[in-house]
Amino acid sequence: MPADAYSAEAGGIVVTAQRREERLQDVPVAVTALDRNLFTVGGLGRSANEVLNLVPNASAGTQQHGRPRWWIRGVGAGQQQLDLASPVGFYLDDVYISNASATGLPLFDLERVEVLRGPQGTLWGKNTTGGAINVISKRPSLNGSDDNYVKLEYGSYDDKIAEAGVGTTLVDDRLAARVSFRFDDRDGRFDNLFTGDKSSQVKDIVLRGQLLAKPSDTLEALLSVHYRDYDTDGTYWTTASYAADGAVRNGYAPSTDINDISTNALEWSRSKQFGGSLHLDWDVGDFTLTSITGYERFKTRGAGDSDYTPLEISRSYSRARSSQWTQELRLASSQKDRLSWIIGLFYFNEDIRSNSYSATLPQGSVPALAGTTAPDAFSDTIYRHKAESGAVFGSATFAFTDSVKLTLGGRWTRETKKVDFDRLSSPTADATGWSNYAQWWNSYTGTYGGPGTFSGSLKRTWDAFTYDITPSWNIDRNNLLYAKFSHGVKSGGFNTAATLPVALIAVRPEKLDAYEAGYKSSWLDGRLTFNATAFHYDYKDVQVNVVGPNPGAVGGATVSYLQNAAKAKVDGAEFELTFAPVAGLQFNAALGLLDTEYKTFQVLNGGANLAGAQFVRSPKVTLNAGASYSFAVGDLGKIELAADARYTSRQYYYVTPQDKVNRYYLTQKPYTLTNVRVTYTTRDERISVTGFVNNLFDVRYLNHALPGANPALGVTGDTVAWADPLTAGGAVFFRF
Repeated sequence: MPADAYSAEAGGIVVTAQRREERLQDVPVAVTALDRNLFTVGGLGRSANEVLNLVPNASAGTQQHGRPRWWIRGVGAGQQQLDLASPVGFYLDDVYISNASATGLPLFDLERVEVLRGPQGTLWGKNTTGGAINVISKRPSLNGSDDNYVKLEYGSYDDKIAEAGVGTTLVDDRLAARVSFRFDDRDGRFDNLFTGDKSSQVKDIVLRGQLLAKPSDTLEALLSVHYRDYDTDGTYWTTASYAADGAVRNGYAPSTDINDISTNALEWSRSKQFGGSLHLDWDVGDFTLTSITGYERFKTRGAGDSDYTPLEISRSYSRARSSQWTQELRLASSQKDRLSWIIGLFYFNEDIRSNSYSATLPQGSVPALAGTTAPDAFSDTIYRHKAESGAVFGSATFAFTDSVKLTLGGRWTRETKKVDFDRLSSPTADATGWSNYAQWWNSYTGTYGGPGTFSGSLKRTWDAFTYDITPSWNIDRNNLLYAKFSHGVKSGGFNTAATLPVALIAVRPEKLDAYEAGYKSSWLDGRLTFNATAFHYDYKDVQVNVVGPNPGAVGGATVSYLQNAAKAKVDGAEFELTFAPVAGLQFNAALGLLDTEYKTFQVLNGGANLAGAQFVRSPKVTLNAGASYSFAVGDLGKIELAADARYTSRQYYYVTPQDKVNRYYLTQKPYTLTNVRVTYTTRDERISVTGFVNNLFDVRYLNHALPGANPALGVTGDTVAWADPLTAGGAVFFRF
């Protein structure tokens, strides 16, 4: 990570982790703050998931700009269901976004990003067990300090990026506007050995507009809207073989080259997103009343090759849309008194409609290799999911002295979810049942029946009381000790990926008790900061996707379940350091230590006992380190040299099997990624020119992997997504 991701004096960074503006070093919360330089000259921002790669004990993965997979301290979401919210909450300008696919927005024209570690069950809009990511856009300026810019970038795979942020004051001190956009167009990285085409092209366009009004000295209103158009063509998934001899199976020999895939079915997606918020702040005497109204709509459709081989085993098509709106009201007292507090109300409403198709088309209808043995099949899964929740919350801090404080927070939530589910299946579809193979998902006219055809309606209401207790001691302005106990809950849900009636079940809410102790410090007049945290989690009813037995083996030998793991635990520690010994030279480092284990985990219907298994995406060690050195070049300007590296120890990509010898594609070996950057900035700081190399040593590693499901058809491998090899590029940044 570039060292300039943080200010030279981290204690000077202002965050809103407790819904008030406070110095980072004064907040008794484990939070990492990343400032705007990291997203401008630093080059971060292609996807929201990238920020977690800069946080200790955190990981993320998504190959393109789509649905992020986030884990913080071992707590995260591997679930694929559109309607199941992540344990890590995502907030865009204080508005919670539930649909994980709608949280993959590129990050640009920002003020900062805050990453909170640990359960959030008091001040943040939606209860989460893992943490929260708060993305704060650059606001319009009422006094003319607009920080206008244009950035142009070109990199490997013909990756073309353009972004800009332009603001203006319309009425001095009363009305201002800001418009931002980002355009990213990247060519395919992978060679499809079966079709000869390039694969995994991405085009991502995001627009944002903001209007800030201050009609009086006590009232401020910010209206913000955004629109996204996101397209992909071609897959980045492939099925990697474990065959030591590289033998051909059913005419298919999987490639071991990280730049090759081999699929016969088309893969593409088309997504559109629109959202916005109205943020009102009204000072009433010594109190501040805040109202935040948010709306988010997301639509997507796309086709894929579910088996990721050139064999005609399975292909998919889906279309879905979600809409949500939220309303939050907060009343905050002044921070001048010994007792300060925030109380509020929160409302959330979400509606999701999904239609997912799967098929094995008749032989001869599509390009396929000889030897495919999968029977013709078709299925259509339709569901409508509705969720509604309301909460009342409050947090109060009492200062016994100027240095000793106690914070108590609580939130009571009631949430109701309902799903109407229908699945039509034809496990032996007749070849005459399709009228148009090119539009196979809406042209099947054959019959349905068998165990895969079923329907059901589920409805659940859950009540939860979440809370936290945080005593803290400011030894002096530069040293803070705190302890924290927090009880967090993540809402329950339904297995809308069910393929048999036995799998259409409700999962209970997750519950997590977190015990944490922390130390924050600043030294050498703020040139050095050192923060340390130790924590222990008691985790119950963990929501996990796992493959288990099918009672009676009707409709298949195994079933994919979404279920609760009864008990688990997490232990860990984190250390963060920034150091600016002399002008122009900066260092930063972050170390995360983690130990995760399922204590009681029995797969449904007599499945395997997975007690003792490690959480997915939970390496025992993560280590980030970065440095930058800036120096003047006569009267021409300055040059900055920057480098960063991240070490990640062994981790598993699926809960079972955790076999690093025989199923090594589901296990990521330890690896280190190194990035370097050189930036020249003119003397007037109007123009910066940057050259960069990411993954400098061309490390080969997996971005994600999932168990294969086709051994009976001769495909002896698991489905993997290889991360980018070495990439390089350059950017020009104009300020005006």
